[in-house]
Amino acid sequence: MTCRLLVVLLMMFLTTETDAEDWPALPEQNGAVEIPAQEWPLRPGPRRVRVLVHFPGGKLANVGERTGLMLTLHNWGGTDCVGTASPTVLAEKLNVVTLCVNYLQSGPKDSIEGPEPYDFGYLQALDALRALWWLDHGLKGRGVKFASGRVFATGGSGGGNVTLMCHKLAPRTFACVIDLCGMKKLSDDIAFKLPGGSDLDARYNRDPASPNYLSLDHQELRFLGNPDHLAVTKLLGSRTRIITVHGRDDTTCPFADAVEMVDWMQRAKLDVEPHFIGKDRIDGKVFTSTSHALGNRTEIVLQLGAKVLSPGDSDRRERTDQSDFERRETIRYGTSNGVFEIDYAAGFPVGRFVANEQLPEYPNHQDLSFVLDSDGTKRNVKTFLDWAKRREHIVRHFARATGPLPGPMRRVPLDVKVVEEVNVGTLTRRKLSFQSDPTDRVTAFLFLPVVHLDRVKSGTREPRAPQSPAVLCLQQTTNVGKDEPAGVRGDPNLKYALELAQRGYVTLAPDYPSFGEHAYDFDPKHGYVSGTMKAVWDNIRAVDLLESLPEVDGNRIGCIGHSLGGHNAIFTAVFEPRLKAVVSSCGFSSMQKDDVPSWNGPPYMPRIATDFNNDRARLPFDFHELIAAVAPRAFFASAATKDNDFDVSGVKDVLEAARPIYELYGKANDLVGHYPEAGHSFPAKSRQRAYEFLDRVLQRR
Repeated sequence: MTCRLLVVLLMMFLTTETDAEDWPALPEQNGAVEIPAQEWPLRPGPRRVRVLVHFPGGKLANVGERTGLMLTLHNWGGTDCVGTASPTVLAEKLNVVTLCVNYLQSGPKDSIEGPEPYDFGYLQALDALRALWWLDHGLKGRGVKFASGRVFATGGSGGGNVTLMCHKLAPRTFACVIDLCGMKKLSDDIAFKLPGGSDLDARYNRDPASPNYLSLDHQELRFLGNPDHLAVTKLLGSRTRIITVHGRDDTTCPFADAVEMVDWMQRAKLDVEPHFIGKDRIDGKVFTSTSHALGNRTEIVLQLGAKVLSPGDSDRRERTDQSDFERRETIRYGTSNGVFEIDYAAGFPVGRFVANEQLPEYPNHQDLSFVLDSDGTKRNVKTFLDWAKRREHIVRHFARATGPLPGPMRRVPLDVKVVEEVNVGTLTRRKLSFQSDPTDRVTAFLFLPVVHLDRVKSGTREPRAPQSPAVLCLQQTTNVGKDEPAGVRGDPNLKYALELAQRGYVTLAPDYPSFGEHAYDFDPKHGYVSGTMKAVWDNIRAVDLLESLPEVDGNRIGCIGHSLGGHNAIFTAVFEPRLKAVVSSCGFSSMQKDDVPSWNGPPYMPRIATDFNNDRARLPFDFHELIAAVAPRAFFASAATKDNDFDVSGVKDVLEAARPIYELYGKANDLVGHYPEAGHSFPAKSRQRAYEFLDRVLQRR
């Protein structure tokens, strides 16, 4: 039975489960009802959720044209309206119908004492959204006029988490959501009761055989600062005002997680309004604590949300387009191994996870003219969609050798620390380190070109730093590491970080793991199965660093490397779309013409030996595919004709195979092969050609 058929059957079941007669009528006055909910896989069978309804003045008859709808959601371990803003006060002061929802695992028996892991927002938000849909649908069904665009949500602690997840799963429904010290991510310490930033215990297990197993996909969905998912939210057109209130001394729901989420929301250009509560905000009435409690959560909502939530205020927020309930579309959030779909076909949301299709095996990895469907059917690559499918297969096959690209949970704050700063001619060179993942720091050299000076009307000279293109400069195999591309020591023909900076680029030269000052032992306990993927992740974080600099134009970033750096640049570009140009010097050949066992050491891909027996016929990738996967971004190969490491004929084979893909994009001129008469080196004339290539593509002025 196919995955798609299973999804159809699941939808039929869920639709049957929630027929019209199962939904209660709206009460005429404040009261409680029970609504049908989506099945919880850990306790199969029908499930219902208690909802408390609070009308303005206590009666349905008081709902008018300016009356809105609002969720106010309880904390982890609570029930009804515990730990959140008062529903009766909100109903009266804001003219809203408020709902308190006993979402999945309400109460201490299930949320704290139960054997199952804590849901952490997903099904809980679906429960709350169903309650909201029931109210919206019920009012419309009775012909009651109300302000359907005035839809809000708030909650404290666990309720804040569910509030934020409600917005994620229904990004075009709310005018404003207010999170009060909610959990922002299901971090490892919370999920698995590990030492870290919180003492919360969600009771998950790392063992795939355990019923409490936490998959990476579910962890990624529950990361409310997930940059990939925030980009989807923005693309869908969310205009919700997201007010997040968090105590600076909160250790229950760590303050650092709030800072991280806000940073990613701001980068995604969502309308987020942070309030980080320090001692200066303590007034003894509204705010009484800088920790998790915060203070009077009803008054906090009224104070910080007054202008946005009040129906008569000139700054009020009110959605003017259709809600997700009305659109009846499916929202999709991709994760490492599939996609979460939130389906509104029935009006109310139905959530499901759809795993990636089975990866087809290709007879060879040198022929890029076709793509295989999941059933093995062969189709010629004729369109962008055809190639996108083949590219997906290329990346997934490559990951069989390297291990998976880390998910967004490993994207910790960079925490850049400058060790020294010196002037090198007209340049500034900074030696620094940055946090690549939760347990490892990377050392690097950063070059900043001369700051331009402009005269202003007053006659004084003030510094102005125009944004420049940037290049990530990757080292060859050398113990001196980053020092060589920085021109500090090593081969003077490989000081491309220095030379490009002299040319006007911002450049960053990091140490490869285990070289230079980057001590690293390649133990799988760090979370990587290959040195290649560890280096790729370090380089992706290096791009994060470059993009964060005010001197850098984030749309003009390239990468260059020789030998180890040459293929490291390719590997990184396959996973990092922000790299707009790639230069590889003596960095690759066809794997069919290379020494396969030389790739299986700890700094590279041990699986080539353990999983593929060093057999080139069994390898799941070749450079033909990887170079094509860089398209339509520009690629320059400097392949020395006398290179004893990488056979030049294999380089030509690779570029010839990749060229039709560049032609498909109309970018044939951006795939360049240069063949100097030299050994394994990067001669001056070749570097000059490479620099001119970067100048053209990255528009160096």
